[in-house]
Amino acid sequence: MDSNRSNPELVVLPFQARLTGDVKFLNLEQVLVLRAHPKTLRIERSYPGAPHAIGWTIFRRAPQTYLYEGEQLFRFERGARNRLRQKYAIHYSLVGETDALTFSHQNL
Repeated sequence: MDSNRSNPELVVLPFQARLTGDVKFLNLEQVLVLRAHPKTLRIERSYPGAPHAIGWTIFRRAPQTYLYEGEQLFRFERGARNRLRQKYAIHYSLVGETDALTFSHQNL
């Protein structure tokens, strides 16, 4: 992903996590410990305020889904947005009716 540093398909969204094949959701501390075993860990898009949302990360928007590609995990949205801005040089609109939204957020 580093080759396309202005990719508007990258979005910051909340996430939830669980072990593959398990129905129980994990907390952020458990996920950070288990990141060393990515094949057993499922990071999925969630929604702000959802009961199982435990943090924020960068997802790539794909047709009918959002893909997690091993990006850093953050407890707060601000950290994930800063990472997106620093790593991919993606900035947010600060004028108009869609303040602070990326192109892909504006078209959800």
